[in-house]
Amino acid sequence: MDYDIHTVSLDRIDTSDRTFKITTTIDKSDLTPSIRCVGILQPPVLIEKEKAWCVVCGFRRISASEAMNLKEIPAFVVNARSLEECARMAISDNACQRSLNVVEQARAYALIRRVVNRTEAWVEIAAASGLPVSQAAIERILPVADMPATLQAGLLSGSIALPVALQINRLSDTDALALGNLFAKISAGLNVQRELLETILDISKRDRSTVAELIVNEKIDAILNDSETPIPQQVQKLRMLLKKMRYPSLSQAEKSFEDTLKSLKLNSRLQLQPPRFFEGKTYRANLSFDSCEQLRLLQAELDKLIQHPHFLPD
Repeated sequence: MDYDIHTVSLDRIDTSDRTFKITTTIDKSDLTPSIRCVGILQPPVLIEKEKAWCVVCGFRRISASEAMNLKEIPAFVVNARSLEECARMAISDNACQRSLNVVEQARAYALIRRVVNRTEAWVEIAAASGLPVSQAAIERILPVADMPATLQAGLLSGSIALPVALQINRLSDTDALALGNLFAKISAGLNVQRELLETILDISKRDRSTVAELIVNEKIDAILNDSETPIPQQVQKLRMLLKKMRYPSLSQAEKSFEDTLKSLKLNSRLQLQPPRFFEGKTYRANLSFDSCEQLRLLQAELDKLIQHPHFLPD
């Protein structure tokens, strides 16, 4: 690829054309001190389009120059024979500086898909840039490029795991936005994220309401906007609330069981387990003792259960 270095007017550079943009805004390091001190050591790469310049590499350098109110900057003007060559350069320029995050990887895949027709070149460019080349990885990462900004931001911040983001992305834009905003307010692991999403979708389907309508809930808002409560406790409260909404009868049975146990004030050496999902009548009791005296004490605790009027069925 042939290129020449030119002095280019910033107002002729079309930064709104993001055809070749790979970098995400997660990297907010300021380049202005460096440019002010020593200038632009690595000029941006541009190609000509009609009456303006299209950026191939160097969006952040150009943005920093604009922030400094510069009028002109040095730039490599590329005489590209094809968009494929520009794609190779844009991806390599980013990949050689750092490991690409999942959104940048998705943008790189999407760029290759747009400008490369040959399958072998597709794989070659991806491999040369350090991108995963397995079909499974491509199918998992590529959809991220077209996700709403809220989901992409969640992936970058770590508030949304990729498997969960892929599920959310299948929903309507309104529902995806609502869930993206919900997960942005909490910090939970993959399993809890999956649990919350599954429960919300189940309730939405049962009640024939949209996810967005479901999430606009005073009790959910109260939990998420409680600045006095640590995030882990907020997550636990949210899980319990959604479980109660999803299984109201089960939640009521659990509460009744727990309230009764508290009122009985049983010895900690006696542990009682109710039927799974309170379906059935078989309870399990676990006794821990290391003397006859302790066993006699636990017998008295069992008598409390037997004599309770409503705790166990006849």
